Amino acid sequence: MRPLLSSMSSRCCPVLLGLALTVPMPFALAAAEGSSYEACPSCMPSDLAWNDGEFDQIYLSTGSAPANLQPQVLAVDSVSRALSLLKVAGKSAPVALFSDDSARNLARGLAAALAKAGPQQDALFFIVSSGNNGLFGAKLGTSGRAFIDQQGLNIVFGEARVEFIGRYRATRMRRAFDFGSRTVASPVRLADDGMRHVRSDWVVVPLAANGGSTTLMAPALPAQLIATPVVQDEKYYAVQEERLKSLKRLRTQDLISEQEYQAKRAEILKAW
Repeated sequence: MRPLLSSMSSRCCPVLLGLALTVPMPFALAAAEGSSYEACPSCMPSDLAWNDGEFDQIYLSTGSAPANLQPQVLAVDSVSRALSLLKVAGKSAPVALFSDDSARNLARGLAAALAKAGPQQDALFFIVSSGNNGLFGAKLGTSGRAFIDQQGLNIVFGEARVEFIGRYRATRMRRAFDFGSRTVASPVRLADDGMRHVRSDWVVVPLAANGGSTTLMAPALPAQLIATPVVQDEKYYAVQEERLKSLKRLRTQDLISEQEYQAKRAEILKAW
């Protein structure tokens, strides 16, 4: 029996060694580097200006473009509302580019990054948003660049609502995303949202100085952006309670992770 095993080992080892040598290098590197996703392989770690969780990230990229009006501080709430307006062309009708959570997160990230950015820097962003099924839908990646000039907050999209996480989870191979260009339009087609569009992939959110300070804030947005005050009556709390119970059932049945449960629970309680 021992000679047989020895013979098998001598025949199998070269085969296993050959397989190891033919594993694609990106796969091997991704497995060794850990779980953080790098949407911009050409960016240096020192360029990272903001990140949140495994995927959401913003880098500062220095180029030869005309001087931007940076650094500046953005009003997160106003920018978040403007981002929630953005839609892209869908198969039958325009679809929202960001979920409420991802719009808020991108606004936070842009505010942090552009407060650090110099006049020759653009903020390259990568943000993950839930698909049409909300919290439990597919996670979609959107990338682009942002900068501030005399017109306002410019956002140029490179890619929008890309499904990438399934392949990444299966292979650990990262997909390099396109962050858009000032000179060449990307395939992204933004739908009408009441804001100024430089190109089909480029929108400008108007900004106004606040009391002469360096803080910039978006001016009054279209009427549809003005939130109707929520009446927190008995019916409101009953609905919130039912949402929490439904969420707990999903966690008990292990249909969502503990992280997803806690995040959604915190969101519901925040609106309580």
